[in-house]
Amino acid sequence: MGRKKQDMWVRLMVLFANMGRCVYCDYAESQVIDHVVPVRDGGSDYWHNLVPACEACNLGKSDKGVLAWVAQLTYQRHGTEASSWPHGAKGVWWMREKIDHDFDETVARIEGVRLDLEDEARRDWFFDRYWMLSKNDPVYLWRGWAAARVAKAREEGWPKPPPPPRTRIVRDHLGHLHFERIPEDKTV
Repeated sequence: MGRKKQDMWVRLMVLFANMGRCVYCDYAESQVIDHVVPVRDGGSDYWHNLVPACEACNLGKSDKGVLAWVAQLTYQRHGTEASSWPHGAKGVWWMREKIDHDFDETVARIEGVRLDLEDEARRDWFFDRYWMLSKNDPVYLWRGWAAARVAKAREEGWPKPPPPPRTRIVRDHLGHLHFERIPEDKTV
């Protein structure tokens, strides 16, 4: 099963989840979309399986499961503190507690992203504004361009866009067609 290229509005919606940070390390800016359950293991391309990630975490996780990746990240972060003696103060059980703690935090962030993506007002906001963007555009350009708009919309609770102006098509004296705005107080 090949990977599906997501519409730009879906990619932006996922990248700005978790406050625009990587869901795995939680401090780097999200740059790419990652599959929680790898496609190789039967994970879908639907947005419920997508999370924002930084380049380093996405490349490092590759096709690993979340627990394996979090364990590897935790060991990289705390491996120098660990005791070489397995039963010491910072031995095997200490490392296991660190891994369990980091895994629980990561799963909570993944669930938060899932809740963000299921928010209908948020989903409508992204669709209304970015449905027309090409799938093949570089996402980092649109991400930078949309960041201020997304932050403002998040503060305002993902407002609906104003309705389009009322217009009618009229023909001028030369026979050309153009749109004419209908005043609010007038009926058609």
